[in-house]
Amino acid sequence: MNQSEKKPRLDRETWLQQALDILAENPEHLRIDEIAERLGVSKGSFYWHFENRSDFIQAMAEYWRDKFTSDVRNEISQADNSAEDRLRTILKETLIDKIGRYDLAIRAWARHEPSINPVIREVDKIRMQVLNDIFVELGFDEMEAITRARVFVLCHSFEDTLSIRLNRKEALEQVDARLAFFTRR
Repeated sequence: MNQSEKKPRLDRETWLQQALDILAENPEHLRIDEIAERLGVSKGSFYWHFENRSDFIQAMAEYWRDKFTSDVRNEISQADNSAEDRLRTILKETLIDKIGRYDLAIRAWARHEPSINPVIREVDKIRMQVLNDIFVELGFDEMEAITRARVFVLCHSFEDTLSIRLNRKEALEQVDARLAFFTRR
């Protein structure tokens, strides 16, 4: 194989994203050799990016937290938008970009990998706080805001588990419908 035919070196994020995809499909296939095979690399590549299985498990949970919660929080907190616009952004990320697509798989995986439970608790805390702040800013009292935040998180964290899928047009329509629903007095 000459230089131009060499495969590019995979980065850590590629390994983690592939692992999340496998976890969501079938957790029993979440093995180093399975991930390597799907990526078209040797198992040795894994050890270039991760010290061991424990390091990998923690990295995977943190990657899920960062990409599907912390990044969204940072995106909406940096925008100079109204609370309603921030809630609309979260709905779009949930319904169109499917940021909750790994939530159920990660939570189920935590039963076998309890070391990731602190990351899950952190995700829940971040999501609840962001949404609670939005609902308070929209004028709801503290108890209403907490309740709406909790229902919102529960509903949207498991959106992707429904067998009835929304196409893009339906998802866009749902953004406005759900925004009206969650902000209705």
